[in-house]
Amino acid sequence: MLRYVLPILLLTAAPAVAQTVEPTGAQRPAVRRLPGLPLDSATYQISFRGSLPVPGVPRAELYGRAQEWVARHFEQYGAVVQLASPERGVLLGRALTQAYGPAQKNLDARSFTLLFLFSFRAQDGALRYELTDISYPRYAATSVVGDASSARLADGLVEWLRQDAFSAIGTTAAQTHRIPVEPALRSYDQYNDRGEPRPRMVQQCQGIQEAMTTLLASLQQSLSHPRP
Repeated sequence: MLRYVLPILLLTAAPAVAQTVEPTGAQRPAVRRLPGLPLDSATYQISFRGSLPVPGVPRAELYGRAQEWVARHFEQYGAVVQLASPERGVLLGRALTQAYGPAQKNLDARSFTLLFLFSFRAQDGALRYELTDISYPRYAATSVVGDASSARLADGLVEWLRQDAFSAIGTTAAQTHRIPVEPALRSYDQYNDRGEPRPRMVQQCQGIQEAMTTLLASLQQSLSHPRP
């Protein structure tokens, strides 16, 4: 099974990310904002895009450093990377990471899993990145009526199914096990009568923001200071 991405060394300054696009005018009722998250100006989907500068490093070397970063973060490199094109400097794949939502009013801090698509394009002196298609895993669930041993057996089977599904997260079949975060976050029950986001939604948005920027900080560190 793929192991969760864990942050390594963080930079003193977080890498640049796309600016949040706030819908205006007639668009506002149809497209609800997601606090603190960068949105694509056309699709209004969460999209972290930008460039990580590494002055003086040629494209081929940057591609290799990005490839090494991916390989060190995932146990099954072949299941994560869907496109690797050294001649074009392009690395594309799907992976999962652990997010942490800080405590909110009447809510304890909680961790949750995110799936995401990454796209890296190396050029001389910089690596362009995109982190998109952010989703929640769609886990199997059980409703067992019976004794404790039956319940434990069912729970064990579900856990095995989860591991089996996400051990091949790059496959077509595995994509049926994910739920895009935007519809869930924009659901009307996530907002109060004044249109303000409820604590649960704020917690999720903050967790997503922290998880993605931590990944980018880790990638920037590996690009700027590769292991010997």
